[in-house]
Amino acid sequence: MMKLGITMNELCRSHLMIQGFNQGGQRVMGIIKIELVIGDLKSNTLFHVIDAKTSYNLLFGRPWVHENGKVPSTLHQCSKFYRGGVKKSLGKVKPFTEAKSHFADGI
Repeated sequence: MMKLGITMNELCRSHLMIQGFNQGGQRVMGIIKIELVIGDLKSNTLFHVIDAKTSYNLLFGRPWVHENGKVPSTLHQCSKFYRGGVKKSLGKVKPFTEAKSHFADGI
């Protein structure tokens, strides 16, 4: 949020509580709708902002994925969608730091 220059005053109030992967609750600081641009895809997207250390900067839910026709692949670190032909959005090749990778790779 700070990297994008968004201030707390720009957030709309929310009483939503998000349940994390560890079953712990996290109260939403606020919500904001901004235009998200990923390659050729532009989407006005509602974000629920939390204050937490995570291995990701944002997390897309199934409603957003389906609404935008995205097909995500965590294995290939990319997603594809159709807009006048198949488009591909590439992610980071190594999305996790060494310190965080044990959470992602532990089996």
